[in-house]
Amino acid sequence: MRTRIKLIGVALLAAGTALLVVAAVMKPAMERATTQGPQTSFSFALPTASGAPSPSPSSVQARSSASPTPTPTATAATLRFAAVGDAITEADSSDFAGGQTGSQSWVTYATSPNLVFSGGWAAAGATTGKIAANVKPLDVDALVIVAGTNDLTQGVSFAQTTANLDQIVAAVGAKRVVVSSIPPRDATPRTTSAFNASLRQLAIQRHWGFVDAAAGVRNGDVYAPGMTFDGVRPTKEAAQIIGKAIAGAMPG
Repeated sequence: MRTRIKLIGVALLAAGTALLVVAAVMKPAMERATTQGPQTSFSFALPTASGAPSPSPSSVQARSSASPTPTPTATAATLRFAAVGDAITEADSSDFAGGQTGSQSWVTYATSPNLVFSGGWAAAGATTGKIAANVKPLDVDALVIVAGTNDLTQGVSFAQTTANLDQIVAAVGAKRVVVSSIPPRDATPRTTSAFNASLRQLAIQRHWGFVDAAAGVRNGDVYAPGMTFDGVRPTKEAAQIIGKAIAGAMPG
């Protein structure tokens, strides 16, 4: 009996010693696990009301930090203009007031997607007085005037031309006005040059725009070669130059 008890005691002692050894070995590993925490992370999606998985936090953060979609740039505004004048403006137009301009009219070349010709009045031989008698109010943004050649031909004083131009501007009612120089008259170049100088000064006084659109078709005070039919009226090539210059002077 005593021998059996002794054997049991020895066995228990051995078991206790083994447990102490195991505890000593496991203690450092357990301490490292406690201080360092888990080394593997997991992401998962929770189902939404629709049954589709909700985005993970990382994907939401990526989308929120993305650059916003740029706002489209607005296109340039359309400007509607009217034009008045004589044969230099009407030229070979089939229905000028109705917008049907010809290839020899400068208006054809001043028109673009952003510059829309919206009516006016022009006729061969017209003085500024005749234009003033025929123009009507127009719903336009700007008025372009290319007139005065026949005033010089008929001896109209510049004071009367000034009064006629004032009447034209008041009748049309456009907020903005652009006055152009008249093309050369090869027979009387100095008179035409002096008229254009007076026209420029009038535009300054009235706060109108002024463009020397005829500069590109002149050689000195007369027409450059190939720019006129008869020393007064411009060719198609000259009309293109005049039209482009006027378009460039349109108020923006």
